[in-house]
Amino acid sequence: MNNTTIISNEKGITILEVLIAMIILSMALLLLMNMAMVALDGNDWSNKTTIATNLLQEKIEQFRGMNDLAVGSGSDTVGEVVRTWQVSSAGNHLRQVDVQVIWEDIKSQTKTNSMTTFIRTDSL
Repeated sequence: MNNTTIISNEKGITILEVLIAMIILSMALLLLMNMAMVALDGNDWSNKTTIATNLLQEKIEQFRGMNDLAVGSGSDTVGEVVRTWQVSSAGNHLRQVDVQVIWEDIKSQTKTNSMTTFIRTDSL
């Protein structure tokens, strides 16, 4: 008869292998969590910058719609954004308008954006 012995080496997964796999998985999850936080910060910055820039452009369009643009300055607050402006004479029938917006990001750092334009008016 044929005496064949079958040697089987079925050990399974050891506790050490499971621990190493858990450590690798934990590190990967921590890195993904960090990437998610960076993405959230970026989204907040982008959202607030877009809102502030739109408010800046809106104020300049308000000045462009005025026929009699008086020299002076002012400020207002829209939501979390503070707008300041300065209108000065740049010559006959020409005004220089400087508008600045100020807001805080998620890290409480002050951010600013500004725009200068020249507007032709009917008044001297």
